[in-house]
Amino acid sequence: MNPFEHVKNLHTKKRRWEDFNDEEKKSFNVFIINKTLSFNPNYLNIVNMVQNYTGLNQVLSQKEIFNLYYSLLPTKFRFYRWIKGEKTKKEKEKAEYLAMHFKVSTREAYDYLKILDKKTINQIIKNYKNEPSRKTIQSTEK
Repeated sequence: MNPFEHVKNLHTKKRRWEDFNDEEKKSFNVFIINKTLSFNPNYLNIVNMVQNYTGLNQVLSQKEIFNLYYSLLPTKFRFYRWIKGEKTKKEKEKAEYLAMHFKVSTREAYDYLKILDKKTINQIIKNYKNEPSRKTIQSTEK
C-alpha cells in the first residue's frame, strides 16, 4: 500500500489501523502523509498540529497518528496535485555545462546553478561553447 492509498483510506474510512497487515502498517510514512495532506489548504491547521508530535519529537506512534487523522479528516476526498519544481530547457543546458566543468553529476550541477552568480555561469558556458565536447551535449538532447 503506498502513502497515497493511505491518504485516500483516511478519507473514505474503509479500513481501520487494526485491519492492516504488518507490511501495510510499515508503509504508513508519516512525513509523506503530512506532506500530501498539507497541499489541501483546509488541512493546514490539522497537519501543523500533528507535525508538532512527529519527526524529531516523535511523541506519537504511527498508529496514533493514523487514528488522529482518521477521526479528524472529513469523508469527502479531494485530490490536490503534488507540487513539482519546474526545470526549463535552458537550465538543463546550463547544468550540463556546469557538470562538465566541475566534473559532477547534472543533479549536483543544479545546486551549482543556485549558488553561482550569473556572470560566473555565463563565463563557464562561454568557455565550452566552441569546444568539441559541445557535441556530446547536443547528442544527449535528442
